[in-house]
Amino acid sequence: MSLEDDFTDVIAKAMRGLGMDVQALSTEAGIPVGEIEALLGGKMSGAAAGAICAALSLDADALAALPRYLPQPPVPPGVRRIELPFGKWIVNAWEVGRGGVRILFDAGCGERDILEKVSPHGLAALLITHAHPDHIGGRDAVAAQGVRVISETEALAAGRFSFGALEVKAVDLSGHCIPATGYFINGLESQLFVPGDAIFAGSMGGCKTRETYELAARTLRAAFAEAHPDCVLLPGHGPATTIAEELASNPFNRRFA
Repeated sequence: MSLEDDFTDVIAKAMRGLGMDVQALSTEAGIPVGEIEALLGGKMSGAAAGAICAALSLDADALAALPRYLPQPPVPPGVRRIELPFGKWIVNAWEVGRGGVRILFDAGCGERDILEKVSPHGLAALLITHAHPDHIGGRDAVAAQGVRVISETEALAAGRFSFGALEVKAVDLSGHCIPATGYFINGLESQLFVPGDAIFAGSMGGCKTRETYELAARTLRAAFAEAHPDCVLLPGHGPATTIAEELASNPFNRRFA
């Protein structure tokens, strides 16, 4: 298991979110274009990274430590990560269950992939975080099996759901995608949070404009303010993590802490 993004992805996402090209970042950080290009090409330099992190509002220590960062949170029983193909990559769906009640979050990219790994029988609901193709590809196939599908917009409108002993609260995570919904789940040993692509272990979802980048930071801050200290994050890509670990070790932490 590896992180979804490496340090070059983090830098590129921050530049994109702030609307900076290499030349603009060179001017803002006060270092040559070539040093930034070397970073983006995968050659880590502590001095150059420190300079651009100040300009990009990234945590320089977290960025430097990213190649060694791999959170391993205590995921409670009843939680299953479902790895599904997404081109040459992997996208996650998550199944959460207790007392014979199971709920599913997101449905992968391929139309039938999710049904090869998750039985629809006894599945109480499929909840969608956001409507990007790699998260809703199997939605219609699951619905065709008689499973209730709750879209991100329906979830935000309703706010809360109960599935047996599992209590689910929907919160706005717009930014990477608009709309987008995160789900707090209570009823297991630890609180869970399914954020879709709003945040990953060591990174966050890419944003197309400065406006959506700022929106993503605001919605994450608001969501994190509601979380328990031991809340386990189940992201749309990459490994599980915790909110506490991301506040400490995610290079974007200055934006959502």
